[in-house]
Order: sequence, then C-alpha cells, then structure tokens
Amino acid sequence: MADHNWRFIVDNNSYADFSVSVSPAIEKAVIKEEVPPTVFLNVFNSDSITIGVNEDPEQVLDVDFCSNQGIDFRRRPNGGGAVFAGKGSAFLVYYLPTDHPEVPETTADAFPKVLIGMAEILSKRYKISAKYRPLNDIQINGRKLVPTSLKIENGVMTFRIVINVKPIDTELAGRIMPMPPEKVKDKKLKTMATRFTWLEREAGKIIDRAELVKMVHDVTTHVFGETTLNPGSVQQNEQVYAQVFRKKYESDEWLYGKSEGIRLKNMLKEHDLIGRGKAKALGGLIWVTLVIRQDIVLHSIINGDWHPRPLDSVSWLEEALAGAEAKTKPLRNKVKSFLKRADVEFAGVTTEDLMEAIGNALSNQSISKL
Repeated sequence: MADHNWRFIVDNNSYADFSVSVSPAIEKAVIKEEVPPTVFLNVFNSDSITIGVNEDPEQVLDVDFCSNQGIDFRRRPNGGGAVFAGKGSAFLVYYLPTDHPEVPETTADAFPKVLIGMAEILSKRYKISAKYRPLNDIQINGRKLVPTSLKIENGVMTFRIVINVKPIDTELAGRIMPMPPEKVKDKKLKTMATRFTWLEREAGKIIDRAELVKMVHDVTTHVFGETTLNPGSVQQNEQVYAQVFRKKYESDEWLYGKSEGIRLKNMLKEHDLIGRGKAKALGGLIWVTLVIRQDIVLHSIINGDWHPRPLDSVSWLEEALAGAEAKTKPLRNKVKSFLKRADVEFAGVTTEDLMEAIGNALSNQSISKL
C-alpha cells in the first residue's frame, strides 16, 4: 500500500458521532487492508463535542450544564483534549499506513510535518499568516484555527484535523468546557472568545464544500507528495464496524471510564487518602489522582489531553505507579524508568511535567469519602 493512490471520501456527519463510529471503522478497515489508504473530509451537520480518550468528562466539562441544556458529548477513542465543533466546520482525517515513505511513524515527527505543511497551504490559498504551534495546533496571531489529534498504532497513522471554518458560539463553548488556569498559563490570550478564530473570518470570504475539497487536495499533495485521490464511499464492512463501535462508545461505562466514580468504586477503605494534582506540559494538561493507603500508592488515575503512543501506555504508567511509596523520589524513579521504554512515546510530556502533577497530588491529600 506504499503508493499514492488513495481513497477520498466527502460526507456530512456530526463531529461526535463521526468520532465514535465512522472514524474508528475506517481506521480498522485500513489496518486490516480491506480498503485503500483513506482521506476523509467530513463537513459537520450539527454542533457537537468530544473529549479525548484519556479524559474524564467530570474534569473537563460542565456535565450538569450539558445535561440541563441537552448538549450531547462523547469520549472518542483518540488522544487530545475536549473540542467543540460547530455546524459547517469540517474534519480532515488521514488514515495512512506508516510503511509509506512520506508517512511519519512517531508523534514527534507527524505533528510538525503535517501541520507545517497545512499552515503553508492555508497561508498561500487565503493570504493569511497561519503558523504551526507545537505540539498540535495551527494558529493565526495566537488564535487557534486548527486543533488536531493523532494516533499511530498497528501500522496506521490516523491524523484528525478539525478546521474551524465557521464561527462558533464561544460563550456556549466556554460554559461547556471551563478553562483550567493551568491550560492557558503560557498563552497571551486567556478566554475562549479570544483564543479561537475561524477560516472565513481570516480569509474574508465564504468557504464552501467545493473550496474545502480543493484545499484538501493541495494540503495532501504538499505534505505527502503527488497523490491521486479517488472519489469513494464508506463500504458495507465499514458500516458494520461503525455500528459496533457506536454501541460501545456511546455507553456510560466507556464515557466515564477515566472517572474516579467508576475507577475507585468499591476500592476505598476508611483512612485511605486521595491526592489530586494538575500540571501543564508542552504536550497538554496532566491530571493525576493518587489513592494512598498506609503511605503506599494503591491506585493511580493519569488523565490528560496529550497524545500518548500507544494509547494504552497511559494505563501502563498507572500500573507502574501502583505499589510505590507515596514519596517524590520513588515515584520519580518509576516515571523516569517508564518514559525510557522503547515502546512508549509521550511527545511533549517529560518526567518533570509528570512529577509536577504528581507532586501537586502528594501535596493535596484528603481523607477519602466512602
């Protein structure tokens, strides 16, 4: 499959539903080599929101507000953080085998390669000053235009790019996704309204579906070389996969799978301590919960909006911390040893970043409520 003859699908789905059904279905089919490498342009037909696979909705969303307002949200099986995607904006997703010479095999290589190239095309086509901001955004004068998430597993790179084409209701988005102070401590623009922009605003013109298709062709050729994008559609086997994934990822068990309520259920005993801490790394925000019993870490929950490779590696870190003495030095040794593993990549997240969050958790302990 290391050629430049790829399938190109253009469709309309909500961001949330696409993320938990069609997207993992196509990824599975590409991994199994049942379909060609695929480029998917999805124009959102409604407003919706997703959180990352390693996030807890109770930490990153105002769940009560969403419930009262009837706002639907999903936890997607990809990394990154919470994203509100508005009707009329779009999703550009690449499902590409890493055996292709132009497809990166690591997160550290993939983000700059794809996003620098895309920023160059956006700047050229629309006479704007689009810039790549590490680790995973494209910005214009500090305002986010393109948030992304990335997964590289089983020989396939799934690169998901939200293009804010239309204006979003930043007041509503701000209520849904309260901004932790740690998230914006390194940014000049602190509020939802000032931190985001959209393509039509910057380009000074309407961006329709036909224009997005042309832009995708330009970006794909610029980033991956001369490529033939053959018009295609979602196949029957992918539709079957999508139904299975939708059922799994719409369940509360999955949605709250990184939440304390599920993870600590029936675990806590009298006199157990719970420590909670946060820290901001280049790769994203880190949340740590430590359950401490008799000065030993009984259980840990590591959440955040960075992009680990593989996704399961976050749970490996949680397991590595269990049984360690609840003190800085032994926990640092565990983290340092873990990040040296050849099968783990936490791009933009260092030992010091993780230890800042863990240290804050050690300093912020309280008796658990059974």
